Amino acid sequence: MQPTGEISRRAFIQRGGAAALSTSMLGSLLAACGSDSGAKAGGGAMLKMTNDKIAWKDWFAAAGKAAKTAGAVGWNPVEYSDTTTYQAAIKTTGNTPKVTDMFSWWSGWLMKELVDAGMLADVSSIWQKNGSAYSAGLRDAFTFGGKQYGVPLNVAYWVTYYNMHTFEKHKLDVPKTWEEFTGVCDKLKAAGVTPLAATIDGRWPGFVYFQELLVRKDPALYTALVNGKAKYTDPGVADVMNLWGDMIKKGYFSDPSAVTIGSGANNFPQYFKQGKIAMVTWGGWFEPTLEAAGIKGGEDYGTFITPNVDASAGNNLIFEAGPWCVAARGKRREDALKATEWFASKAGQQKWIDVTGFTSARSDVPSSNPVDKGIDDAIKAGGHKLLNRYWEATPHDIVEVAVDQFCKFMLKPGDPAAFLQTIQKQADQSWASVS
Repeated sequence: MQPTGEISRRAFIQRGGAAALSTSMLGSLLAACGSDSGAKAGGGAMLKMTNDKIAWKDWFAAAGKAAKTAGAVGWNPVEYSDTTTYQAAIKTTGNTPKVTDMFSWWSGWLMKELVDAGMLADVSSIWQKNGSAYSAGLRDAFTFGGKQYGVPLNVAYWVTYYNMHTFEKHKLDVPKTWEEFTGVCDKLKAAGVTPLAATIDGRWPGFVYFQELLVRKDPALYTALVNGKAKYTDPGVADVMNLWGDMIKKGYFSDPSAVTIGSGANNFPQYFKQGKIAMVTWGGWFEPTLEAAGIKGGEDYGTFITPNVDASAGNNLIFEAGPWCVAARGKRREDALKATEWFASKAGQQKWIDVTGFTSARSDVPSSNPVDKGIDDAIKAGGHKLLNRYWEATPHDIVEVAVDQFCKFMLKPGDPAAFLQTIQKQADQSWASVS
């Protein structure tokens, strides 16, 4: 079973770091990633857990201290506020003595690049001890050449979050069809409420609504596109871009240059809490941020799976699995493997869920959030097919070009042909490099 968008295991020729780095920038990246020393705690050196999730700092720290207390090896977090810089840092230091001990990453093509470059430690033994508590599909997402190279850091479904008070105030029901969904947007707009949040902050979110609309209209085309079996210039893709453009022109979305979601600035929760923006389509890992802002699941916000644009599209849902990785060349690799084993254990996952409010990938660690339980029930009832998130599902040099083009389109929607031609040019080059 491979629920993550039928990720191909064919070799992808690595293209190196995200950008050419200046000498001064390279020096700062090496210093930040380096694992030469760790902060002392409990009589032993703490490992470094490097990540690009600056809002998760306290969570990583609490889990690291708990690991230490439990007799495992603990860790302290090292955060990057910018995803592009973070990716460059890991790729630049991955095969050097300056590599960090452990780090967060992405599944799919991004993970395969590091596996092919020999940067990730084999964690198959951890899966052998804990695998029965995780789904086979999740194991497959981290498996290359029959070996596992990461354990689940977070697992998230991409659904639409809505302000329950705003819906109640304007007498709106959760939409079940596309016509009902656009009707909700029209009523909110008429009442002076922005229906949907959108952002270009950090670049990467540019793909979010392209992905969602394509899956809701033609999931087979989405799967073909991310696997190089369809072109961005195909009529079906252009149709989705035109639909998206129409929604932007109707005022369904916030100003993407003014709203930040999931970043260090992160001003969306205040707009959401105040009822100025009613909905957002986003990953489940954002829920703890809402909770921290005093927006409670099941009381203040709820979720629904976006209705299909094409009613015959079937039940599909975007799925994201992020791995926790151990550096193959880390100076304290054995300690990092012990720390990772604790994190993947029932005790480790229980602590992680306690501090984050996330949904655990382990079947024996239930979520306490009623919204997550509702999502799980909806998936089970609907038999939804899980499709891997665009960011992980297709070669990343295509993604990098695509998110820039999508961001430009969000700012100035119009004829999508030029945007799609630019992405397809990169796609042609990338897929030609796959052997």
